[in-house]
Amino acid sequence: MKSKFNHFIITVISILALVSCQEEAKPVLPSPTIENVEIGLNNNEIGVIGSDFHLNADILAGELIEQVQVKIAPQDGKTYEGFWDFELTWEEYKGTKNANVHKHFDIPEDAVEGIYDFLIIVTDQNGTRTEEKRSVTIYSPGNLPLNP
Repeated sequence: MKSKFNHFIITVISILALVSCQEEAKPVLPSPTIENVEIGLNNNEIGVIGSDFHLNADILAGELIEQVQVKIAPQDGKTYEGFWDFELTWEEYKGTKNANVHKHFDIPEDAVEGIYDFLIIVTDQNGTRTEEKRSVTIYSPGNLPLNP
């Protein structure tokens, strides 16, 4: 009887030791948000090779912003006349809690016409990351629809 009791006590102590040694749950860190997104010519998700491209978005960081990035990448399953992708990173928002990202940049002359994924990526200083994905169509100036 005494050995069963001792075994019981040892089991309870072992379980308590294991439970107390487990890592505490990591806190859930808030992620950045991206809202009020406007992209492309007249906010219609169109880009023209060699021309100005408009981006506007409101960013709210979960902690503080580390960087804001834009990527234009070929879509899976699409065929293009050649490979082209594009990436810009802005660190000027680093250390701010929120920002209105209003940027204009040129679609490079070496861009290839087609439909692409347009990604806005916001990384927080706490390590969290949020992506907003849209679709943009890149045209050569001569192929631009009449009413874009």
